[in-house]
Amino acid sequence: MEGNNLNESQVRVLTVLASGDTPLSYEALAEKSGCSYDGVRGRVSELVKAGFNIQRLREGSKTLLRFDTPETELIRSDLKKPQTYGDVIGKRMKSLEDYYGITDFLNSMRKVKSTAKKRKPVYHDQAGVLVLSDLHFGSIVKEGKTITYNTDDAFQRMKILTDNTIERLADYCIDELYIAIIGDVVEGDMIYKNQMFYVEKPAIEQVQDAVLAITQMIKEFEEAGIMVSVGCVRGNHGITNYKNLEMDNWDNVVYDMLSLVFADNEAIPIDHFQEDQAKVCVLDKQLILYHGDALGDQCKTAAGLKTFRGMCGKHKLNDGDIILIGHLHTFGMETDQRKTLIRNGALTDASEYALKLNLYDEPSQTLLILEKDKVLPDIVPISVRNR
Repeated sequence: MEGNNLNESQVRVLTVLASGDTPLSYEALAEKSGCSYDGVRGRVSELVKAGFNIQRLREGSKTLLRFDTPETELIRSDLKKPQTYGDVIGKRMKSLEDYYGITDFLNSMRKVKSTAKKRKPVYHDQAGVLVLSDLHFGSIVKEGKTITYNTDDAFQRMKILTDNTIERLADYCIDELYIAIIGDVVEGDMIYKNQMFYVEKPAIEQVQDAVLAITQMIKEFEEAGIMVSVGCVRGNHGITNYKNLEMDNWDNVVYDMLSLVFADNEAIPIDHFQEDQAKVCVLDKQLILYHGDALGDQCKTAAGLKTFRGMCGKHKLNDGDIILIGHLHTFGMETDQRKTLIRNGALTDASEYALKLNLYDEPSQTLLILEKDKVLPDIVPISVRNR
């Protein structure tokens, strides 16, 4: 029997059972496969129902599991070796070493004074705002066994986004663009227990890819005659540990590297706010940059509306001001008391987790066209699908 229709957890459980001749307890199988104890019991039951001959043996009070059939050799050869908790801990430590090594480097670089003077953005009657969020560089998204998003897709979609944004700005005769980067630029590393199976490369390499892609985008805008300014706040996916401080965040490393890349280019100001929320001004509008962890799917639910109005009060927003959020990978817009919330989409396709919850949206990012004395902006969702 082939394992072509198995999910990731089933593959890990079956591979561990097929990799040795000694029966395993549920506890040992959980440790070796990287699944929880309850998860192993559920996967074993599913595999038995699917026709795999997993034998349950009794040894005293323990139940032992053995998988030793003619299909075993096929499983051994066709399925890759699973990662154990030891592998996870090793990668976790390496990721932390990478993080603190690069932050030490960036801290030393901050002490080097740049002689370049950053320009202060001067907007006229119209300006564009490009919202970047949930790029998830380093993520692998699958639909069944088919990969629908990886690093190559991320680079291609950033190029599609760049070209389409230049075209849309030309349609409006706009040459001034504010790029609001509001988090989850990288997928991160080990922030939840099974993430290692959906990550293509280590976090430090994700950071390098993200910095390269955003740098290429900014330089293409510059070559097209578009004046660019950038503001950045962190998301939740870049945290270096799911129990760690939010400030230890790979997004922050991306933004610090971007600041270094453009340190001597006075035409490209990069404002890394070092917080999860920031207020900026474009034309006559105040924009709140926020990844959106605490805001619900719709701000007009009771809890969401309370949070939305609370943020408006906290930041002293006026008519026409805007809150920009991401996080939910779903484009949308809400208005309340002449203030607007724009929810950005994602560069990625919907994951298996999202599809199970019927949360599907096309990969996209959002371009806003602001006009002086106009309360609501023109909203231009830009599709970035490349498959």
